[in-house]
Amino acid sequence: MSASLTTMLFATWLAAVPIEDAEAIRAAVSDYTEGVKSGDAVRLHRAFHAESKLLSVKPDGAFSAWPSADYIQGAVKNPGKGREDKVLQLDVSGTAAMVKVSVRMEKYDFIDYISLLKVGGQWTIVSKVFHREPRVNVSAPSAPQGVKRGPLTGRTVAMLVTHGFNLPELTETRRALEEAGARVELIAPKTGIVRAEAREGWRVEFPVDRVLGDARPDAYHALYLPGGTPSADSLRLVPEAVTFVQGFLEAKKPVAAICHGLWLLSDAGGVKGRRVTSFPSLRLDLRNAGATWVNEEVVVDGPLVTSRSQDDLPAFNRQVVTRFSRPASP
Repeated sequence: MSASLTTMLFATWLAAVPIEDAEAIRAAVSDYTEGVKSGDAVRLHRAFHAESKLLSVKPDGAFSAWPSADYIQGAVKNPGKGREDKVLQLDVSGTAAMVKVSVRMEKYDFIDYISLLKVGGQWTIVSKVFHREPRVNVSAPSAPQGVKRGPLTGRTVAMLVTHGFNLPELTETRRALEEAGARVELIAPKTGIVRAEAREGWRVEFPVDRVLGDARPDAYHALYLPGGTPSADSLRLVPEAVTFVQGFLEAKKPVAAICHGLWLLSDAGGVKGRRVTSFPSLRLDLRNAGATWVNEEVVVDGPLVTSRSQDDLPAFNRQVVTRFSRPASP
């Protein structure tokens, strides 16, 4: 992970987190990612608390706890050259922080959940929970032995949000799509990061994969519009967002929307003549836009999959994966 990317991802914390804390968290994560690549023992020992551990599940399902000292020793002997790190999620409150990082290596993909604590006035990594998967070559005619290929393997899904999106409606549906094999791109009107709705004192942020102005509907197989009142209401005022949604509708590509995400779908002309559901307060708006509104946990009508709120996510996610796995529909 480059220094410029690290700076960009952490810069927006400064308004809510003391500058010295933001700088220390940034330094600890950078010491870990860059230390592993270069085999720099000094940076790695600086990043990890002396009693920290790496936690995972073995192939046989058994729990594994690996002292960080052993991990550092291995990284020094065999640096992770060619390794690519990307911060996916940042979360900090008081003296605790969590950073989610994706790691791509030649043969494996990893997801790291890095926990940090402010111990003795210093931010330090106290644990790293990780999951490892063999790399999948999606262009190959068949999956490597032992690697699962989901119904969405080889498909790319656009997820459009801005600040104030509903956190579970982004993370849980994104997880369902990725577990089904999809590649998900987080798209927003501006570069940098987007923040979720969160209670006072919390910041949950995600890096934007592609700015809206550079995104084209023909580059994606499907579109997902999470809810969250601030995000959904703001996107309605962005003409490029409305045009982007219309591109999927005109191509008859699958579109999923939940809760207040249907505001943008409605403004794009996507609900007229369709049977949909949403957060109940939107029902009059949707009926005025020509939709048949029903109070059901999930509704599938042609290319559309709609749902009421985060409480309906299990049923919604199942239908989204099913619908996104099929071709365009009239």
